[in-house]
Amino acid sequence: MNPDALRKWTDVYLAELLAMDSLSLASDARSRRWNKHVHRMQRAQLELRKSAEGRATITAMMAHSVPTVALWSAAHTLFWSESEARVFLQTLASSCGAGSFEAEMVLREFNAGRLRMDWEPKSR
Repeated sequence: MNPDALRKWTDVYLAELLAMDSLSLASDARSRRWNKHVHRMQRAQLELRKSAEGRATITAMMAHSVPTVALWSAAHTLFWSESEARVFLQTLASSCGAGSFEAEMVLREFNAGRLRMDWEPKSR
C-alpha cells in the first residue's frame, strides 16, 4: 500500500472509531449514526488489512488509550496476529473494567468460529 493510501485509510479508521466511542447507543437515532460509523470504519479496515503495513497499523492501535479503538483493533487483529490479540482481549476481559464484557464476547464468538471481520458494508 502506498504511503498516501495508508495514511488516508488509517485516518478514516481511527476517526470512525473515535466517533463511535463518543456515541451512547441509548436511542434509535444514535444507533443509526453508530451503524454509519461502523460501515465507514469497516471500509477502511478492509483496505488496511490488504497490506502488511495496514495490518501492522491496526495491530498497533490495540495500545490506543480510547477503549473503542483498542477493542475493535484487537478484534480485527485476531485474524492475522491471533496470539497478540488474544492476550490483549483476555487481559481486558478479566479486568472487569470498561470493555471487559465486549472483549469476552469477541473471544467467545471468535473461538466459536462466528466472528467475521471481512463483511462488506452496505453501499453508501
